[in-house]
Amino acid sequence: MTTGEYEPFRPSVPSELAPASRPSAPPPPAISVRHLWHRYGTLDVLRDVSFDVAPGEIFGFIGPNGAGKTTTIRAMATLLEPTAGSVHIDGHDASLDPDEVRRIIGYMPDHAGVYERITVREFLEFFADAYRIPELGVVDAVIELTDLTKLSDRLVATLSKGMKQRLQIARTLLHDPKVLVLDEPASDLDPRARIEVRDLLLELRELGKTIFLSSHILTELSDVCTSVGILERGELVVAGPIGEIAERLALQRSSSARPAPVAPPVADGAPGTTDVPVGASGAAAPVVTPGGAPIPEATRKRLKLRVLGDSQAILPMLQGGSGVLGVEAGPGGLIVLYYVGGDQYVAEVVRYLVTSGVGLVSVEPERNELERIFLEVTKGDLS
Repeated sequence: MTTGEYEPFRPSVPSELAPASRPSAPPPPAISVRHLWHRYGTLDVLRDVSFDVAPGEIFGFIGPNGAGKTTTIRAMATLLEPTAGSVHIDGHDASLDPDEVRRIIGYMPDHAGVYERITVREFLEFFADAYRIPELGVVDAVIELTDLTKLSDRLVATLSKGMKQRLQIARTLLHDPKVLVLDEPASDLDPRARIEVRDLLLELRELGKTIFLSSHILTELSDVCTSVGILERGELVVAGPIGEIAERLALQRSSSARPAPVAPPVADGAPGTTDVPVGASGAAAPVVTPGGAPIPEATRKRLKLRVLGDSQAILPMLQGGSGVLGVEAGPGGLIVLYYVGGDQYVAEVVRYLVTSGVGLVSVEPERNELERIFLEVTKGDLS
């Protein structure tokens, strides 16, 4: 947890867990945007935009049409000289050292065109030559990485939209860039193609790539992004890790809410039922922080765990732990934990269960924060 409002998870029974080691200092950002302005005529399309993207992140850039996303991306790709401000990629200024930045990034614009009357392999060999890559074995490696092996001798014109998008991503990988800048990579794709592109992005992150992508598809961004930036009318509304933004907004809401006098007691539920407090009317009673401030409903999250063996036997290990609002068991080793916290909280719960000898099969946090954050921080004003 990054805030002092909620305590981290602590089990309700004595634990032999050793204290977690202190995190090391964060590395320099892979992308650093500072006070970026751009004007078309008399219209300011970007207004003092600043954010950082850490190495190895998948950063989602979100905003309505006309918010300034593509203008920001073009400045990052050295295709646009900003009116004011700076963009640094891996420490290099995009305006002062564009050639070096182009060697570092792999850029895929929205609705990028392709040469259709050549094969997939010929397309990639052409761009490998343009990048002055002497070894054509790189083309084979990229084809294999992007799962285009069976299509390598097909004409580009015969590929589906999803395969053409995959081909474009393959093109951006030819010179082994540290940073990928992708403008709407899942645009106009069918559900299967979107899933394939999402899985490819996750695989690229595992290879150490930093990925900056814009999209309108919030549910898919929430599945892959570690951090986001939300842009509206040329101004950056909020930026940072999704969990931290959600907690920051929750604290803002709770600080403005009327504090409850005392925390309601938690009823002793029967095994296999939730222990969320229940009021006299049968509805869930307010949950409050240790300081007495009500915890907003939107911050109460759900974590699905699947364990080996009887999930009923695991419930006492979690019931009563700090931050636990309720816990219930289901069939097939399913446990549903209702809690308040972020990614660090989930990591502590998982570590506690594993070190306690629980056979943990899967962990599935609820991922609806991004849509809620977007609706909360934007106004929908396009004028």
